[in-house]
Amino acid sequence: ILIYYWSLKRSESLGYGFIFIAGLFNDAVLGFPIGVSSLTYLLICGFAAYLRNITLRPNIVNDWLFFLFTILVVTSVNYFLLVSFFSIEFNYYELSGNIFFTFILYYIFAYFFNLYEKVVFRGHQND
Repeated sequence: ILIYYWSLKRSESLGYGFIFIAGLFNDAVLGFPIGVSSLTYLLICGFAAYLRNITLRPNIVNDWLFFLFTILVVTSVNYFLLVSFFSIEFNYYELSGNIFFTFILYYIFAYFFNLYEKVVFRGHQND
């Protein structure tokens, strides 16, 4: 949610190198093969950049629905990589619950991130 939202709204605030390193730390913590989460995070950044470039007027509902598409595609790629190449098994109920609740929580977090952005970046010009 953080990577998608801030890549969409303020792309200069997150660097791709930092996002890649965050993915490496995530892989080390979760015990996944190194680089899988980094690829996933960079795919999320790519989808957010695409939406940012094609959107004339930002709309939270359109961003939210595109976020659903993004997490479905990225989770599918992540699942394919982990199952095909690394033989890691998943609990499908947990995976689908994770997708559902991430989708629902995006709308809530976007509201709080908008408030945060208005307070912190009040005097700065927004893109």
